[in-house]
Amino acid sequence: LDEPLSALDAATRAVVRAELADLLDELALPAVLVTHDFEDAATLGTRVGALVDGRLRQVGAAADLVAAPADPFVATVAGATVVEGVARPRHDGLTELLGDGWTLVSSDRAEGPCAAAVYPWDVSLSRDVPTHDSRQNAVRGPVASVVPLGNRVRVRVGPVVAEITSASAERLGVRVGEPMVASFKAAGTRLIA
Repeated sequence: LDEPLSALDAATRAVVRAELADLLDELALPAVLVTHDFEDAATLGTRVGALVDGRLRQVGAAADLVAAPADPFVATVAGATVVEGVARPRHDGLTELLGDGWTLVSSDRAEGPCAAAVYPWDVSLSRDVPTHDSRQNAVRGPVASVVPLGNRVRVRVGPVVAEITSASAERLGVRVGEPMVASFKAAGTRLIA
């Protein structure tokens, strides 16, 4: 199947994706699906392969590509924001990733040049840095973009993107240029060599 859902609008695509998943399950035939949409691949495939320039970068369950991407390209395909920096171990067993004007903390171990993958669903937004929870990453800056997606909104602050509900965005007064804090846990910052 070559891009079977690519020409459909979002609402129709969701319906046809579900129907196609049911049909493929019912037929129990092997199928190869080519798509640029990770949600299509994750919904319709039992195994997902990320192919670049004729080379498979990673093959596995969709959840494996999200949890442990083989490289920055795979992380991006799976929906992550990827930032590059230099990693160095900390005394508490965590790793700092130093970038251009920002520092992230990860529970992964790394040293030297590497990338970090942060998924929008792991990022929270607030007006101030959270103080009484386990989030160790707080990126402060003006909102660079706001993209509505139905009842959700994708908001870029500094090098990361948060996905929050439209109601939360309204309650927080999220607007381009407004200062916000994007925060997330060290465990949600996946380092990629």
